[in-house]
Amino acid sequence: MELVKVYCEHCGSEMLVYDTHVKKHMYCTIHCLESAGGSSSGADGNTAST
Repeated sequence: MELVKVYCEHCGSEMLVYDTHVKKHMYCTIHCLESAGGSSSGADGNTAST
């Protein structure tokens, strides 16, 4: 395994990850993932209704 430099798909932040864990689209934080619209979990469904 070797560390490689990749960049966040949304904001361009530099990240170091193992070459065996590199994906096609990578995000530095959950916030970047959600901002990019790449979240399939439905973040709006996590709000509590009172």
